[in-house]
Amino acid sequence: MTSYCSFLIANPLHCSLIESHAERVGWPISFLPDPSQRFWFHEGGTTIISHPHALGSQVVDGIRGQMLLINTAEEAVANNIVQLICAAYDIIEGNPGERVALRSVFPLPDDTAERDSIYDNLFRKRGFFEHFVGPSELAVAVATAAKAWSDRSLIYAIHKLSRSYATESITWWSAHPRYGQMFEKHSSLGTSIAINLAFSAIEELQLQVKSSARNKRWLDLKAGQWNPAVLEDLRVRLRAAHIDPDSTMTWIVRGDRSLAETEITPVLGIPTPYSDGQTVRDVEVTLPDALHICSFIRNYMTAHRFGEASPFLGPYEVHNVQSLARQLILCACGLWRVSTDDLVKSS
Repeated sequence: MTSYCSFLIANPLHCSLIESHAERVGWPISFLPDPSQRFWFHEGGTTIISHPHALGSQVVDGIRGQMLLINTAEEAVANNIVQLICAAYDIIEGNPGERVALRSVFPLPDDTAERDSIYDNLFRKRGFFEHFVGPSELAVAVATAAKAWSDRSLIYAIHKLSRSYATESITWWSAHPRYGQMFEKHSSLGTSIAINLAFSAIEELQLQVKSSARNKRWLDLKAGQWNPAVLEDLRVRLRAAHIDPDSTMTWIVRGDRSLAETEITPVLGIPTPYSDGQTVRDVEVTLPDALHICSFIRNYMTAHRFGEASPFLGPYEVHNVQSLARQLILCACGLWRVSTDDLVKSS
């Protein structure tokens, strides 16, 4: 049996919660005081040491964070667990500015002297030191990954959406309506790739709209009247995935009208209360309507050659498709809008 360092540091108060989620799926985990000594937790918050030379500058009453260990004879298993936790954290944050750095494990020797040498000469030196991270919602990430562990499609969905965020994404704060249009209406190759990956995550959940020439999606396209059979089929699959089909999401629409806005039919959604009808034209759409819009973007825009898709797409379209995939995945895991505090209260 080998202990593998994950480089993931937990708040000591959350260790028992993390262990309970791991135990449910048979993950052989344990904790070790942060060997890098980078993360310190105290009543006033968290102290993060930015450079090895600053070790010892933490708050006097600080308690060392706890590093997540995977104890198994198979390194591949340890890597799969850590990589899924990291990908789940990407989705929970939905924020390209907060990346989990190293997504692989490091085997720790059983000999105490050898371990101490690794701590002193590797983990507390530049290179490895910066790879130790203390994700704020690590407990939720572990809960999400554990929920998905027995469902290969859900695992693939998490990894695909994580890769989508890594390819191209915007921060949540930059989508705030007070900033209006922050991004130009143009796309890069990464735009199409990010959208295709996010939509593929939705397909892994089998939650795409299923229609055909014989079983058309709309009875009245101009009026936005769904074919009841197609809509009910989708609603049944959403409910089976523990997702409320009547839930809504905010679809971000900003700035000059792009071809993506004018070409997508039918026109769906209700303007948000803060929409000004000009620069900010965000709408509230139901999940079925949002799934239709996403499939339209994928089928008629990103499926074409890159040069043809460029005028249609931009950062907001990427954000919208990713946000829908994120909501569906977290709902399917039973963790939509759940924080560590919520998990602590329910445990």
